[in-house]
Amino acid sequence: MIEILQFALLGLGAGTVYAALGTGVVLTYQAAGVVNISVGALAMYTAYTYAFLHNDGLLVLPVGTFEVSGLPVAAEVVICLAVAAVLGLLAYGLVFRPLRGASGLLKLVAGVGVTLVLQSLVVLRFPSTSASVPAMLPDQPLKLGDLSMPLDRLVLAGIVVAVATALWALSRWTRSGLAMRAVAEDERAATLLGHSPDRLSALAWTGSAVLAGLLGILAAPITSLDPVTNTLFVIPALAVAIVGRLSSFGAAVAAGMILGMIQSVILKLQGDHDWLPQTGLREALPFVVIIAVLALVGGRLPTRGTSEEARLPAVPRELPRPYTVGGVLIVAVALILALSGPYRTALTTSIVAILVCLSIVVLTGMLGQVSLAQMTFAGAAGFVLSGLTTRAHLPFPLAPLCAVAVAVLVGMAVAVPALRIRGVTLGVVTLAFGVAVTEFVFKNPHWTGGLGGSRVPEAELFGVGFGGGGDTSFALFALAVVTICTFAVIALRRTRLGGQMLLVRGNERAASAAGVNVAGVKVAGFGIAAGLAGTAGVLLGYQQQSLSFQDFDVFVSLTYVATVYLAGISRVSGAVIAGVMAPGGLLFYALERWLHLGKYSAIVSAVGLILALVTTPGGVAGELDRQSRSVRARFARRDVPVAPVKEEEEAEHALARRT
Repeated sequence: MIEILQFALLGLGAGTVYAALGTGVVLTYQAAGVVNISVGALAMYTAYTYAFLHNDGLLVLPVGTFEVSGLPVAAEVVICLAVAAVLGLLAYGLVFRPLRGASGLLKLVAGVGVTLVLQSLVVLRFPSTSASVPAMLPDQPLKLGDLSMPLDRLVLAGIVVAVATALWALSRWTRSGLAMRAVAEDERAATLLGHSPDRLSALAWTGSAVLAGLLGILAAPITSLDPVTNTLFVIPALAVAIVGRLSSFGAAVAAGMILGMIQSVILKLQGDHDWLPQTGLREALPFVVIIAVLALVGGRLPTRGTSEEARLPAVPRELPRPYTVGGVLIVAVALILALSGPYRTALTTSIVAILVCLSIVVLTGMLGQVSLAQMTFAGAAGFVLSGLTTRAHLPFPLAPLCAVAVAVLVGMAVAVPALRIRGVTLGVVTLAFGVAVTEFVFKNPHWTGGLGGSRVPEAELFGVGFGGGGDTSFALFALAVVTICTFAVIALRRTRLGGQMLLVRGNERAASAAGVNVAGVKVAGFGIAAGLAGTAGVLLGYQQQSLSFQDFDVFVSLTYVATVYLAGISRVSGAVIAGVMAPGGLLFYALERWLHLGKYSAIVSAVGLILALVTTPGGVAGELDRQSRSVRARFARRDVPVAPVKEEEEAEHALARRT
């Protein structure tokens, strides 16, 4: 029992990190209506800034590096917190202020963009991602009877509790705090009373960024610095914020500390009991917490009194024209035959990536449900394919069909929470689900080979192999599969199910009143999207002939969401464009080979996502469609104006009503 209590006290360090970041999430949601999933990235970036300023005398900013040495520690901390404050203010002013009237879903996607930008900046701007932060808090052991714990954990916990108490007091007894609460209850009424939602939101973003930055600096000696791990601290932070219903600072702090202590106790139990899973059990706990809270207290996050426009980019009235599809197919075949070596390999990667992008178009663009874990479905199919071919020795095409069927079942299982939740809440659930599956399943060496990966033999039919990598035969095979799936998605728009999906996307209550089985449509939509992603995982396995958990990391899923939204999330053509732009794809390799810009692809996609959200909701494909219609109108010498987004949305609802 003493050892369990000892481990619980040691877990207080991680628990305070969750508590502080969860407090930042609550603060931004109450004042700005944003579930801030970039809070972990803000803490990580500030910690890196402090590490290089303190150790090397370099102040690394997003643009520019300055030599600053000989400063006292307090001055260094103040400078880094000022950087965090500016980053938070810029995130609000450039991204979230233009999206104030947007839906929570679009704000969540914008948060994905900000997270990817900050993570990419750390990789690109800092001399190294391996950095250490000297301890600022006293770390000598503290004796509590038979127990012993480092003093820094207790001091850090006291700081977090003090900050949460101060925020609670400010929200109750100051003018700004009361104004934030008023805005959360009814933004219009608060505006009529003279309160400025913009000023309060900017204040909340700045305060949240400073809080995250301070916590990142103080906790870095305990948690160590890593661009991926530190960014993913937002998952348990979201869990504890949801425990507090995104409104209670005290509940978020208490839940964060308890979560960290339980994770530490699980580590002790894993060492004592061999029958417990040795990987991913602690990382899966936040997902379990989120599901349990949503099941017990309701499926939706608490609403705010804001006027939000819940629409995604409009689905176009016209389906892709046959000659357009045929032209793209001819160009793809010509490129496969003309290119060679790494260029053909990159083209094959783009072809496979189109399937992942199509799955996002179906799920989010057509059905209106957000998923930040599409590569998890692809990984499920890929690793099942490896097991069926290397252990069960199932032949082609039986093995890939069974693997895709497993992905469909996983997608339909994930759809179960979607029957009660949607929008931001569903995005949080799928993000936590992706992290949990990656840590608990994909990294398990007994199931997937762990760091060694899983082997996938070459696909053969009647003794003829399809090859892999950049082989012409495999590229043509992948193109044939993708073409069939693309035509299937186009045909889906014409079916009764496709019309019902558009109706559910527009208004679930109206769809239910019209006799649509909303639950069945959601489950079918998730199953179709997971099947498309699973097919991509199967093709990726055959292409690489080896799979590892890095191929299906949650950040790969986030990058795909960013790329598809930039290209056009409501259009099949957007999926094709996004496939060309995908990481490791043809455009990625060409930029790297010609201009050595491949390392900038992640930040370009993230910035492009933000610009598309703010300026061009329809994405690249939507803009190209508008331009082409304008050109056709001029050539026809008729006064045919380009249909605005509102007209497209009205046409979308008319199509759903006719269906």
